Amino acid sequence: MSEGKTHRAPIKFSGLPAILRSPMLLLGLLAAQFALAQLLTGVQFGDATRNMHWGLLTFENPAFLLGDVDRAERINGFPPDPASLGPNERWGNGYGSFHSWWGPVAPLIFATVWGITRSYTLLQLVVPVAGGITVILTFMIARDLLDQRRALLATVFLSCFPLFREYSSVSYIETLSALWITTAFLSYLRGRTATTVLFGTLATLSKMDMLAMYGGVIAVCAAWDVLRREGRYPLRHHIIALVIPLLLATPWIWFHTLNTGNRMPTEPLSAEIFGFLLPQLIEMTFYAPLSISLISLAVIGIVIAAGLHARAIPTLPTLLLGTWIGIGFLITLVYGATPGAGNSPRIIIPALPALAILFGAGMPALPSRLRSVISIYIIALFIAVNIKVIDYETTRYGAQIRAAAPAFATLRESERGFVLTPLYWETILYTRQPATWFESDRTFEHNMMRNEINFAHYVESNPIRYVLLPRIGDIASPEVRAYLDTHARTINSGEMILYVLSKPEHMQRPALPIAIL
Repeated sequence: MSEGKTHRAPIKFSGLPAILRSPMLLLGLLAAQFALAQLLTGVQFGDATRNMHWGLLTFENPAFLLGDVDRAERINGFPPDPASLGPNERWGNGYGSFHSWWGPVAPLIFATVWGITRSYTLLQLVVPVAGGITVILTFMIARDLLDQRRALLATVFLSCFPLFREYSSVSYIETLSALWITTAFLSYLRGRTATTVLFGTLATLSKMDMLAMYGGVIAVCAAWDVLRREGRYPLRHHIIALVIPLLLATPWIWFHTLNTGNRMPTEPLSAEIFGFLLPQLIEMTFYAPLSISLISLAVIGIVIAAGLHARAIPTLPTLLLGTWIGIGFLITLVYGATPGAGNSPRIIIPALPALAILFGAGMPALPSRLRSVISIYIIALFIAVNIKVIDYETTRYGAQIRAAAPAFATLRESERGFVLTPLYWETILYTRQPATWFESDRTFEHNMMRNEINFAHYVESNPIRYVLLPRIGDIASPEVRAYLDTHARTINSGEMILYVLSKPEHMQRPALPIAIL
């Protein structure tokens, strides 16, 4: 028997039909929930639509991955006249390009799915399917190290963890990174060198932080196994698993980052930004006030400490899991101190499988009464938060995309031209039209959208052919809307209004074969 490993009888649910007593049914439901949430709500938000767009853009123009600019994206706006109307000068950034933190794996996957299917539905299911597979892989690691009962506990914890549940239902690529790195570490622990190298390479070519996470975990475990002379794995297994993925990632890092003048994956860190963002990062981990989030972290820490004290998992796998989550926390802290970072701690998602396994190992080691109290607390927290988040996503983001669907359908069949709209990434993705706005520059937006003269001069001086706005709201002043009513053809599209500006004929663009399943 392995060190610290115990065997328990399978879970029994007496009084239920046999199929409902199956742990595999529960595992399947936990894995399928992300795809079901996406299919039922259609929700996407933030960078999710941009991520899918980059995949479609890679299919349409592979040179985008090699440094070509994205000429469909002018989300910071065009230069105003006079320039003082946009005093922050974000419009000076011009067209966007592929981010220096990214590797090519995610856009190539999105591009492949789009190229084969031309289906937005299947495109939107890429990440939810990856989330489901990650849940299953977490169960497999936990079952190898513990037993089926505690493996299911770890799986429930991971799949219902608010941060993981939300971001695995939309097209953020952190869940794809979690899939690659979880598969790599499962293969590493099972001694399967070739599979470790394959998925370790996919991880290191996903994002720069995965390079640090994968390389750091393998290096620590290899050093421990060799220096402690445990001989759990052959030396060649450690060396190949560590060196080959890093070598394979080196050309991309040189070409995409170092050769472009970016000597680090982040800008210089800021203590001021870190102090401002850290409380928000903690709150957003559980979508709860800071006090509740801190209590939740403390509770999870108590459970993990109990498992470590009981030596529930053998030493080397414990070191792997601890280093995995430790580097995840460190990367999140660096992210929180980086200029331009958001307040979402999604950067830690690839390390959450390790947290879940350690949690699953620790719960049975607690005294019965404490275990009951913690179980009630975690279950109540996760249920309440997930219900609230799903409702918010559906009524805001999902409803927003559904409301814009008729306008998107019209734009897909229209001549090519820039669309001025606050739904810029959604418009670019779902219509393949270029879009522009005043991203993160409320002064620029106010000067244009609240002043008829400024607005008229702006749209007449730049290649803006369409304006897409919510029917109700104060994004545009009544005077600007009156100008649009006078100088544009109005297409009523449900809750949105699409204005087609009176401009000279634009170049016809070939229609793209698009299916919406």
